[in-house]
Amino acid sequence: MNTLFHNGLTLPLSDAHVYQRRGIILAYRNQEPLHFTILRCLEDNEVKTYFGAARVDNAQDFKLIMDYGDKFEVVNSWYQCHQQRLQTAC
Repeated sequence: MNTLFHNGLTLPLSDAHVYQRRGIILAYRNQEPLHFTILRCLEDNEVKTYFGAARVDNAQDFKLIMDYGDKFEVVNSWYQCHQQRLQTAC
């Protein structure tokens, strides 16, 4: 199994750590489709989840997500908070 080390994060390049929704094209880079991608990176003993757009199995795009991608946990907590507000307001 290959592993990508970048920015203090470790990303095992396996299906358990890299998920690409290849049927969903978000944009194009150099005429290649960018797909919705989730990366489960390891930092010490923690798992940090990032998402962004990447070409199929492209390590350079994965590094860009690790640098600039949104952290999934932050988006998930915002969504849960927003859902709770909607439920209490009704």
